[in-house]
Amino acid sequence: MNTIKRYTLLLIGTGLLLQGCRSAADLSSALPNPKWTAAQVVRAHKQTQPEFKYLAARAQVVYKTEDQEQKINVSLRMKSGDTIWMKATVFGITLAKALITQDQVSYYEMLNKTYYQGPIEEISRWLGFSVTMEQLQHLLLGQSVLDMGRGTPQQIQGGSYVLGPIDTGIGWNLTNSVRPDNFRLKSADLSSTGIVPTTASLNYGDYRQEAQQYFPERLNLLVSTPKARTQIKLSFKQFDLLDRMNFGYEIPEGFKKMSP
Repeated sequence: MNTIKRYTLLLIGTGLLLQGCRSAADLSSALPNPKWTAAQVVRAHKQTQPEFKYLAARAQVVYKTEDQEQKINVSLRMKSGDTIWMKATVFGITLAKALITQDQVSYYEMLNKTYYQGPIEEISRWLGFSVTMEQLQHLLLGQSVLDMGRGTPQQIQGGSYVLGPIDTGIGWNLTNSVRPDNFRLKSADLSSTGIVPTTASLNYGDYRQEAQQYFPERLNLLVSTPKARTQIKLSFKQFDLLDRMNFGYEIPEGFKKMSP
């Protein structure tokens, strides 16, 4: 798998009707409330989902396996529910660019002068499980990649609300850990129900407030199979919420198309 594919992996109710009409922020606390039901936690988590038209962010990414470790800087742009744009650089030099829409993924890398364009389902093949562009945005922003229902199993563990396991219906189980202070994800764990035991664990660090919304400062992804362990650490340096944004993307002339 080439470098830009690895980094593309990263991109793998209107109100809370409780205690009157107070918001989730009003009901948050340092410790979980044992009286809360799964339905209440799910509603609070949905209510605190970041809302924006356009978002720009800068981040540092560390990719680590048993054999190597790489570090790059990434500029990230999003149109909510529609587009993800990324540019990877080292020492200010552009290494690659990627554009992910609801239907297509495209990227090119400068070193070998190659590019790829194909259906969004190609990202699911790289990741090993089905994922949409909108779910990739959720993953990056600390939102559950699946809707959690009222009947989701719940327990309190490690100072958090633990919801799951949830059967995805595609050979994976998902378990979410939700923070009680802001109802954002503390962690998310995917485990394969197939023959080959595979796990993917997402852990989020602290959250920062931007325009009275919570965005993760760090994201740590660990994928484990019987043969390999891959770790991707993402540290956000800046978030900007904007009314308009440019998604300039054009594959340079002379670049050679790659196979999936």
